[in-house]
Amino acid sequence: MAVVQDRQLGDILVEQGIISPLELDEALQRQRLTGEMLGRVLFKMNLCEEQDIIDALGIQAGMERVDITKIKVPEEVLRKVPRDVANFYTVVPIREKDGKLIVAMADPLNLGVRDTIQQIVGMEVQGAISNPKDVAAFIKNNYALEGDSIHETLTELIHKVGDAELTAEEMGQQQIVGDVDNLVQLAQEPEVIKIVNLVLLDAVSKRASDIHFEVYEETFRIRIRIDGVLHEISSPPKQLCLALVSRVKVMCNMDIGERRLPQDARIELKIGDAEVDIRVATLPTLYGENLVMRILDRTAVKIDIEKLGFTPQSIKQIRSVIEKPNGIFLVTGPTGSGKTTTLYACLNELNQVGVKIITTEDPVELQIDRLVQVQVREEVGLTFAACLRSILRQDPDIVMVGEIRDLETAQIAVEASLTGHLVLSTLHTNSAPETITRLLDMDLEPFLITSSLEAILAQRLVRTVCRHCRKPYRPEEREMELLGLPDAWRKDTNLRFWRPEGCPACDYIGYMGRVGLFELLVVDETLCEMIQDRAMSYDIRKYARGKLGMKTLREEGIIKCAQGVTTVDEVLAHTDKFEDD
Repeated sequence: MAVVQDRQLGDILVEQGIISPLELDEALQRQRLTGEMLGRVLFKMNLCEEQDIIDALGIQAGMERVDITKIKVPEEVLRKVPRDVANFYTVVPIREKDGKLIVAMADPLNLGVRDTIQQIVGMEVQGAISNPKDVAAFIKNNYALEGDSIHETLTELIHKVGDAELTAEEMGQQQIVGDVDNLVQLAQEPEVIKIVNLVLLDAVSKRASDIHFEVYEETFRIRIRIDGVLHEISSPPKQLCLALVSRVKVMCNMDIGERRLPQDARIELKIGDAEVDIRVATLPTLYGENLVMRILDRTAVKIDIEKLGFTPQSIKQIRSVIEKPNGIFLVTGPTGSGKTTTLYACLNELNQVGVKIITTEDPVELQIDRLVQVQVREEVGLTFAACLRSILRQDPDIVMVGEIRDLETAQIAVEASLTGHLVLSTLHTNSAPETITRLLDMDLEPFLITSSLEAILAQRLVRTVCRHCRKPYRPEEREMELLGLPDAWRKDTNLRFWRPEGCPACDYIGYMGRVGLFELLVVDETLCEMIQDRAMSYDIRKYARGKLGMKTLREEGIIKCAQGVTTVDEVLAHTDKFEDD
């Protein structure tokens, strides 16, 4: 049966004049040898484009082919799909027919996109074949800039539900104590599904890292964290709280009836072209359940060491450290400073066929091919230390420990490095020199530190100023004083920093994305002697800056301010000025 279907695909491509009968025969012969789908064979042979195959498959499935450049879409039809949704999924509604919404799509065979749009518009959606470039151009030319957005549609829907004056009993709260089925039914209400989908879509389209459902005595609000800063996107009626939280619980298979204890879960979703992992955590509070969804967009995560904001010199130094056969490389900083992403980037460089890498994490942030990843579960005794002991019996070459939290873990990590393993890990300290003091405070012997530690990288994440609306200015004397600028910089009349203005491109925030500030301390013989003498972090920093050329986080920030990458406010908020700076 499959062969007949492949032949039909080939026949369609021949009828369309895309390939010749002779080319089809050649592709079929190669298909028999490789066992691949005919469409993939044709694409690899450069006989047709991917869109040609999609079009042919659409025709085979009975979908119509539309030329959207020649279609006049009624305004009432166009408004059924918000502008942001159309942009995110590259779709355009073209007409209604027999209770169905016909939508021109870049990929009409993507059932996930069709299902999501169907839930958003509240009616059956049927895909039509069109050219992706034509669809994108149509959206740009026909959706007014001030037209509907996801946020506006979400607000309108929430107000609509709120205006219905639904009581707590009508929203399903009357029987929740003893009737879990009532909660399940509540979570399946079309309006509830639509609101949750729109919140997720809004968050992903704005590159948010977290979604917060927060309930208070009289109010309920939804906030999303973008580039480390929370922004409120909606304040639904409080009676919607239970319904929305229950919907998310159903999505991630949580115990929907348990509201007295915290719960954690993880789900994988495909939202548009983005494949996202969502970590969900609930917390019972005085007035109801709070819920946080941590979003990890696999397609957006940068695990390339050259795209994290390192200088060429720093990249060279880091590569020389991680290419060593053994030793410890520590990345330090507060929660949310990008430590795990940096370690993933290092592991990505080392992830070769001849190398075995095992990680132990809490939690596993990103699943990477050809890495053995272990999730820590302290409730059953699987701590970092216990996991690390077992890992060393698995014959690894490289080990990543999510975090060194105690002396036991630190000692095992040192032992692993001394027995020929490269160990990568994180530690919570404010700077690279303070990391050494922290290890000593944990009662780790100085000789163990000097015999294993290769380098320490402290880092912070700062928001990058929007390049579309940033404006240059001459920094005031007060700003230069707060930053601790050297005299040479202060006397430079050409010195310019940048400030955000806000524009549609950055959603009037003024910032778009984040970049790392890094402080790299490479251990040398003199530094080893200082560690043996239990030197203070002040002395270590002074030596590292004077003899090793280490730049502090504040100095890295000043350079990025002058380069127009970030702003003074961001650098002051995320870095400290030390007495020896």
